[in-house]
Amino acid sequence: MNARSKNIMLMLGGIVSLALLLFAHRQTESDLWTAWQTDEYSHGAIIPFIAALLAWHQLAKEKPVLRPSWLAVPTLLLAALLQLISRLSAFGMTEEYGLVIGITGISLGFLGRRATITLAPALVYLLFAVPLPHLIQANLSQGLQLLSSTLGVMPLDWLGIPVFQEGNVIDLGGYKLQVVDACSGLRYLFPLLSFSYLIAFLLKDKMWKRLIIFLSAIPITIGLNSLRITIIGITVDKWGPGMAEGFIHAFEGWVIFMVCIGILMGETWILRRIGSRGTFRYEYFGLAHGPYSSGRVERSSPPFATILITLALAVLFGMGSVEQLPEIIPAHPPMSGFPTDLGDWHGRAISMESDVLNELKLSDYWLADYKHSDQPPVNFYIAYYASQRVGTTTHSPSNCIPGGGWRIEKSDIISVPLPDGPLNVTRLLIRRGTSAELVYYWFDERGRDLTETTNAKWHLLWDSILMHRSDGALVRLVTPLSTSENEADAEARLNAFLTLARPEMKHFIPGADAINAVAEPKLSQ
Repeated sequence: MNARSKNIMLMLGGIVSLALLLFAHRQTESDLWTAWQTDEYSHGAIIPFIAALLAWHQLAKEKPVLRPSWLAVPTLLLAALLQLISRLSAFGMTEEYGLVIGITGISLGFLGRRATITLAPALVYLLFAVPLPHLIQANLSQGLQLLSSTLGVMPLDWLGIPVFQEGNVIDLGGYKLQVVDACSGLRYLFPLLSFSYLIAFLLKDKMWKRLIIFLSAIPITIGLNSLRITIIGITVDKWGPGMAEGFIHAFEGWVIFMVCIGILMGETWILRRIGSRGTFRYEYFGLAHGPYSSGRVERSSPPFATILITLALAVLFGMGSVEQLPEIIPAHPPMSGFPTDLGDWHGRAISMESDVLNELKLSDYWLADYKHSDQPPVNFYIAYYASQRVGTTTHSPSNCIPGGGWRIEKSDIISVPLPDGPLNVTRLLIRRGTSAELVYYWFDERGRDLTETTNAKWHLLWDSILMHRSDGALVRLVTPLSTSENEADAEARLNAFLTLARPEMKHFIPGADAINAVAEPKLSQ
């Protein structure tokens, strides 16, 4: 068989393996399509096509010798492992990254290591189409909300517009502007990062210039999103709350994003003229010409192994041989039945607003203020999730508290002595102005009491595989420090309340032995 025939056979084999891999990842593609309907990842649908065009141009330009590599085998097995973990645990993100790794494995199996390195820019670009893990995105969103709010308020102060900021809430007098997830800047950041990566790749110049272009998407996003908040503040002050709602609000967002693109292009134009003059690869905007390899082909066994592995993946995952395991959702009494009287403590239930519930995506909750004699109250909160699959998970108070304008002054983990044994909790001392509060919180995850978010997520993955459960709860207690109290007084009050509340909690939060599967409960409030 001559070199031309070998090239054709490799190309056809690669197409067959890619088709098998995509068939194995049918559920992944459906999940990605759903993610691409959101504002943050609406750019994702065009990324595979752009990546394919980049790959074609790179191969036509470099024309590497094709040396199919046995590295394809461990790479494809890693992709299969990530897909298996996803099926067993319902964590879709591992399967989505596994798809990109699987494509890399096919490249190694048919084109070889050298050609895959040539394709690295296109393969990396595919990652911009994959949503970030929910935990990382949630923390990033909260941080950007607070930073954008703070920077957006500064110009309003300079302009003499009456404004008061409490975390992510900006009080403009007659109107309160809340900087929520939709205004965090992520809907600018993710598309702009993918665009800046593309521009940095197409610019043929010094590496430091290309790095600046790529990384500058972050400060550009933060700066322009803060400017948008400032503009909203100015227009609301002059023309009323309608300027922060509806079409005008959405139109401002589009204008700001186009300004972000303009700044990025202007920055690129300036950097090209600093030092040695760079060139732009305009040929990438058209079709590539010429052969995609040097014509030489070495080795023949790795392609056969690649086809066999992708065929096995298609049978196991695409044809339903390895099905998504059903999740066990244990029964629990509705949180609304939690007692309002605990010894000498008397509670008053509080209902959360619908927009807050939509944001938290809770299955059930209990929120109440408990008082004992003339002492300051204890605010008691249980956020219960019957399932913590992608997009629904407990939120750490350490990340949310700054959004309310509070500053975390102290943070440590303490052991609270209770009749049924010590309980480790995260203890926070928070302040806002002259007010101070003491906070206890922990994660009650299928019979485990955990204080760290990372540890909770690790056990969530593990239990999803072994127990087929992902239910869990966040428990939080808050009490204010009166002017005549110190931390020890507030801590004693929380400990006393927890001694009575802890036994009751075990009736409402399923433990490790809860296995009765029921339909997911509706909110009780």
